[in-house]
Amino acid sequence: MLLLSSTVMECWVPTPDSAAPTAGVTADPISSSGQRAPLSRRQKIVSEAMALVRRPERTLPLLVTVVGERVRSSVEHKNLYSYATTYVPTERALPRVINWIMRAQKSDGGIPAYYSLLTGYSNSYPEVTGYIIPTLYDFSRFTGNPEAKYFAERATRWLLPLQLPNGAFPGGLEHDDAQPSIFNTGQILQGLVRAYRETDDADTLLAANSAGNWLAEIQQSDGSWSGPGAYQGVAHTYYSMVAWSLAMLAEVSKTGAHARAAENNLDWVVAHMQPNGWINGINLQGYPTFLHFIAYVIQGVLECGVLRGNRDAINAAARTAWKLLRKFELGKHLLGAYSDSFENGLNFSCLTGNAQMSCVWLRLGEITGDLRYLNAALKMNEMLKELLPVHGRNAGGVAGSHPIWGAYQPMRYISWGCKFFADALMLELRAKRSLEASTCAS
Repeated sequence: MLLLSSTVMECWVPTPDSAAPTAGVTADPISSSGQRAPLSRRQKIVSEAMALVRRPERTLPLLVTVVGERVRSSVEHKNLYSYATTYVPTERALPRVINWIMRAQKSDGGIPAYYSLLTGYSNSYPEVTGYIIPTLYDFSRFTGNPEAKYFAERATRWLLPLQLPNGAFPGGLEHDDAQPSIFNTGQILQGLVRAYRETDDADTLLAANSAGNWLAEIQQSDGSWSGPGAYQGVAHTYYSMVAWSLAMLAEVSKTGAHARAAENNLDWVVAHMQPNGWINGINLQGYPTFLHFIAYVIQGVLECGVLRGNRDAINAAARTAWKLLRKFELGKHLLGAYSDSFENGLNFSCLTGNAQMSCVWLRLGEITGDLRYLNAALKMNEMLKELLPVHGRNAGGVAGSHPIWGAYQPMRYISWGCKFFADALMLELRAKRSLEASTCAS
């Protein structure tokens, strides 16, 4: 969740923990230890801008990107269904997005949090490296591409030595002096569980169980996670993603403590989901409530609810997802950040959050059979595909914001954005194939 910690990632400009500084910013943005004082927005801008002094060759690509975004913003169609026509086939966009991830992966297997137009690639980010592993395996199975499986295996090998003696994984980027991170450990756990399912490797299962044991042991009695290891030391409802990971682990570990920890957190999060769809307890102190984190809550509750057979959780996730679907259909886009009750927010697009909502809508379409979810996701995916760069280093990359200077991870292409968009595109193709099969059968 690289937020905007001095290390980066969850959400850069006025942003708190994100996967980059959590994920996608998925890991917690600021060191959970609280030892490092976060840089001010001005300090961050100055720090990154100074990189152009050291690497002036980045100036021209930066200007080309910014001018292109400005032109696009001034001429793009404003009518509601201007993006309903397919200009970029999903079958072509998907490998472009995956290729961005594989090009970014370092020789040792770690995956950077982002590529900045100002400073280049960041250090590798354990959190995002972890939860990209399932996406790479899915792509390999979906397309028959063996290369993606190889990249997933390299990522797993890079992660295992990073595990701390207590079973946790550190927050922040590689080489940061970070303490154990609850959110990052949960996100990495997704990758470990999937890697074990694919390889049946005993060391990977041992690492997954150790991570799950630590998460269960430090959970609060009410089902939340707070204190040391939690971003800003407080409980967050978007840690529903950790509950989902524990529910995944429980299916392979057959350990009651893992299942109970998942269910306890799920109950705690659902209690914070309001009848009007708003979600309390996201708790990003000093930052806007980015769509990325709202979508985290929904996705974690939905998927954990499915695995644990919790109908109340599925319904709660669907209620908020439907609220956002209606806003998307009626307003032509989703805001990049929202205030209480979804009444106001920041008028830019958080592309990662958009991709996550597409994933949620597509899964709800599978679960309920309601084609309105598929319809909204198809339009969202078309919009996102049109924003993918086609040429250059960042071909297939997903920017933090649209326009690229927006409030979430500005001037960066982010690895967790690619992860969620690749997931959305694969879910889209799966839904289409299912519809085609059912049509043929009838």
